[in-house]
Amino acid sequence: MGEKYLNITLERDELSRNLGGGIPRNSLILLEGEDGSGKSIIAQRLVYAMVEHRTTVTYISTELNTMTFVEQMDSMDYDIKKALLNGDLLFIPMFPLLGYTSLDPDFFNNLLDNKELFRSEVIVFDTLSFLLVHKTMNHKQAFNVINLLKRFTALGKTIIFCVDDKHLNETFLTLLRGVCDIYMTVAVKSFAGQSVRVISTHRFKRPEASFITNIPFKIEPGKGLTIEIASFE
Repeated sequence: MGEKYLNITLERDELSRNLGGGIPRNSLILLEGEDGSGKSIIAQRLVYAMVEHRTTVTYISTELNTMTFVEQMDSMDYDIKKALLNGDLLFIPMFPLLGYTSLDPDFFNNLLDNKELFRSEVIVFDTLSFLLVHKTMNHKQAFNVINLLKRFTALGKTIIFCVDDKHLNETFLTLLRGVCDIYMTVAVKSFAGQSVRVISTHRFKRPEASFITNIPFKIEPGKGLTIEIASFE
């Protein structure tokens, strides 16, 4: 794995190979899907592999506290307790702060100004919604935030956003879709009479190798994410 790419390899699944062998560093990545589609699981799978390969990660959650995050990862046999203890993984729960106050229009901007969040090589926002990005954000505010994010990637940071298009400011999401280096959607689709979760890659700049455009997967307790290419074909 070259220094230009983040190692996301796990022996138990083929996700890394199907995504071209790695994630380009200093990328802005958008994982978009409805609630329950599996986008958070994809992000958590990527995070687990990264910290296993000693990449430092900051994970910002609007849905989980530290205990439920550890429990969810354990349920998929993604043991991240050591990474939390040694500092390779910094987990920041947002909902205790957001649950008791009204959202300031500049909350997300102020959050990005927190240098502690960006000491890691990779920063994950799960899930980016009205809880972080104010629904009245105008085009200029959205453009300024996007510019700030691009400056972070220019400094070598990789940023992953999990979003539900129904729960995010439309202006901000439109700009984010336009500038992200990797744009993937996660959805539950019907195939041969069965429901199948699929990762669809719409844009992938600087891939290390060829990648699969549509990757079917399932989530199994005790196993985590598994790829189902054969059954899909």
